[in-house]
Amino acid sequence: MVSICLLGGAEEIGGNKILLHGEEGAIFLDFGLNLKKKREYAVGYGFERINRVLRNYLLVGILPKINGVYREDLALDENILNNARSFSIDCCIVSHGHLDHYGSIAFLRMETPIAVSKSMKILIEHSIETSGRTGIDREIFIYRDRRREELKKKIKIEENLEEVERPIIVFEEGRKISQVPFQVLPIPVDHSIPATFGFRIETNRASIAYTSDIRLHGVVSKYTEEFIEKVRDVDILLIEGTRINDSTTRSEDDVKNQVIIETLKKKNGKLVSTLVSPLDIDRVRTLIEAAEECNRIPILSSRIYHLIKTLYEEESKVKLPNLENVKVYFEKRSIIDEGYFLGSTYFRGWLKKIYESLLNTDKLIKPEEISKHQDRFFLIFNSHQCVFELAEINPTPGSLFIESTSEPHDEEQEIEWEKVENWINLLRLDSRWIHASGHANREDLLKIIKEIKPNLVIPLHTENPREFKRMLEKEDIKVEIIQEGEETKLS
Repeated sequence: MVSICLLGGAEEIGGNKILLHGEEGAIFLDFGLNLKKKREYAVGYGFERINRVLRNYLLVGILPKINGVYREDLALDENILNNARSFSIDCCIVSHGHLDHYGSIAFLRMETPIAVSKSMKILIEHSIETSGRTGIDREIFIYRDRRREELKKKIKIEENLEEVERPIIVFEEGRKISQVPFQVLPIPVDHSIPATFGFRIETNRASIAYTSDIRLHGVVSKYTEEFIEKVRDVDILLIEGTRINDSTTRSEDDVKNQVIIETLKKKNGKLVSTLVSPLDIDRVRTLIEAAEECNRIPILSSRIYHLIKTLYEEESKVKLPNLENVKVYFEKRSIIDEGYFLGSTYFRGWLKKIYESLLNTDKLIKPEEISKHQDRFFLIFNSHQCVFELAEINPTPGSLFIESTSEPHDEEQEIEWEKVENWINLLRLDSRWIHASGHANREDLLKIIKEIKPNLVIPLHTENPREFKRMLEKEDIKVEIIQEGEETKLS
């Protein structure tokens, strides 16, 4: 018997944790972090103590209560897992590099293999390196045995433990993943981050397709169309439904055209700045092209530049923007030398390397240079903290600020955005929201399902799975809604 169990992503957006297990073995499809629940239970500003982080995550439901899957080096009150089901996991297969799909891998047993594509691994490693994550949160592909580390100190052995790489399986599109139970075929799909994959899984009981996060309106919508072809007529379709209640749509071309229209309105010393997700390479390319069509010089944040440069160096298959005419924003971080002393501890390692490699070129540009000729430039930032950099530049009142990321979808994100808006108002900027979602809308989800023609649909990554049931009953397509922790057996 083979069973599917949703350990995360049921009636919620993100935190996907899909357990597929049977006689052949057991795998996770994603093991994501429930960001909303983590925010709900975060108290104070310090880091969670290492000796209780696993226990507390289990207690509040950030991690599912199951035995046999978690790291043994983290102190744990074993009673919390009394009577919990036990599994031996053969592999965790990751669909893409967003935290809500991979962020809880850090808690899995050290010997559990992690399956990713080459470009996906680069994206995740870049995100970890540049985000400032510390401790357990960094340990996706590497780990430190914390118990052994403390025992060595107790018996006074002066030896620091090195970070050790977890077992990694690098898969390629169109080739079955090796060393895993079941036959798992990774198939690229269109999403707001490159190297996103859906999967077709063949078990001895049924065929299964998992969409991951998917859309039909992006620049590589052909990937999604090819995915549909390759999973047609599967028995079970696990499909995301982030936007099941939303019929609006905007393509990447729509974003580009609207950005150009708004940018061309801003003349006479007006600056144009944009905010994007640091991993949305398609959007970065769109904005670079829009800037150049408006005869403005694109300026990338150091983090975005670092990612694209790394992907070029690793010969990634991801379609990357042309950086020939792009400049890189030079942040002030030190106390001396007007903020540009690279020997300062405030310039982190990766950032210092980027700036040192560009010092003798014309690529670097300082905020005071931008301030003098604002209508020449088009800034592309990746963090809400960009408002501090804009304050450094001192934009001409009426300058344009474009937010090109997802709208806030919970109370805490709304509060965060309100703070950004306070800065936008303080700097007297003219703001616009111009964005194309990374997720399929209602009509496209219906189209995907009808073209695949599965025997059974299981919705996840959605707050309204019942809308699938209501919508698909008219199409005579069976829908099963699984609660978190429940299983459905495949026959």
